[in-house]
Amino acid sequence: MLYYPQLASGSVCQFPVRRRSTTRTLCNQLLGGDTIRMADDGARTISWQLRYKNLTNDEWSSIEQLFENCEGRLSTFTFVDPTDNLLMWSEDWSRPAWSVDPLIEVTPGAQDPFGGTGALQITNTSQTAQRMFQTIGSASWFQYCFSVYLRSDVATSVRVVASAGLESRKSVIVDTNWTRVINPAKLSSNQDGIAFGLELPAGTRLDAFGPQVEAQPAAGYYKKTTDRGGVYGETRFDTDSLTLVSDGPNENSSVVNLISGAAQ
Repeated sequence: MLYYPQLASGSVCQFPVRRRSTTRTLCNQLLGGDTIRMADDGARTISWQLRYKNLTNDEWSSIEQLFENCEGRLSTFTFVDPTDNLLMWSEDWSRPAWSVDPLIEVTPGAQDPFGGTGALQITNTSQTAQRMFQTIGSASWFQYCFSVYLRSDVATSVRVVASAGLESRKSVIVDTNWTRVINPAKLSSNQDGIAFGLELPAGTRLDAFGPQVEAQPAAGYYKKTTDRGGVYGETRFDTDSLTLVSDGPNENSSVVNLISGAAQ
């Protein structure tokens, strides 16, 4: 599987980045004069304009190699949106996108750190550690940052996990104050797909809010998602040529335009 490459910094782009969403509405005029309108979800597209400066020769070569492998606009690749949360249903862990071990109880409607009721109360009713996680369809070897807000009425230890054959596990102590737990992860793995989630010890009860995965070394501000995450598996280059400006030794500039349909 082909993936749009990350830079040496661990991000897929440099900021600012331009993102544009295009939608279409179908309109049907009835004989009686009434009009029926509905969204044509299949026509939705997302496009990005990525502006680069001071790219090393190796960084540019990785973009150029992908362009050649795709033969310009002909073939598709997977792109992880640098402006979005890569997880789906960030506030509804009952959805099929989330895999929850059978003895974990999830109750929605708990108070979240921003004064709303978007948090979940999670209880491990078993006598062993249990997990809940989500797998995204991206490269396991990328640099990622998984973050989630956690609190508990009783101080307890919880593990935040990134898994793709190998695992990155970080143990944290959660207390009565909301804490944003952050786990940067870069696995020495070579798989299509990587999972992120929590591991709760036996008998643990806590509140969780706002899980987020980003393809970068640090966490950005929280972005709520529903049925779309920021992984775009049908992305193309939006031009049949790439232009490179050499600003100096090992310093290059370019503008890359990408386009995709619906996310994962």
